[in-house]
Amino acid sequence: MTKELTKDEVFEVLSSSRRRRILYHLHRRGGTADLRTLARDTAVDETGESVGDDVVKRFYISLYQTHVPKLEEVGVVEYDSDEKTVSLTDQVENIGHVLNHDIDPERQWASYYGGLALFGVLLAVGQILGVIPALTSLLFAGAVLGLALYQYYETNAKTMEYSFLEHLVHD
Repeated sequence: MTKELTKDEVFEVLSSSRRRRILYHLHRRGGTADLRTLARDTAVDETGESVGDDVVKRFYISLYQTHVPKLEEVGVVEYDSDEKTVSLTDQVENIGHVLNHDIDPERQWASYYGGLALFGVLLAVGQILGVIPALTSLLFAGAVLGLALYQYYETNAKTMEYSFLEHLVHD
């Protein structure tokens, strides 16, 4: 298990606008980018205009020597020296938590299923008493299936959204 970042570590790593931009551009690129592309993205964002190879080279050196190692030190990114790629890690979630941004709001799935079970019991009693038609069991089964599919989407299929990274750069 990865240790949770402290507030001091988060604020230290975010104290540099360049590191904030790196995190943002990694997120924009799906979590991974080669160092040269990341240097170009960061340079364009920082200068506000297109940049030449000499500027990209200066940014590349800055990222390689200073900023990526600092981000890697706290575990927010991983650097693959063979491929020269930088990738976000799950530790980036801790930045959001420290900044009080919900990354993946906790849903009360047990409450949802409990409520649905209670409704199912009432439905069964109504069917036993002959007040509710048996066909409603199919609707109930559909509701349970729908909730289960939605829970699967929320917990497994949905990609992590780190919207707070955009706020670090553009606010």
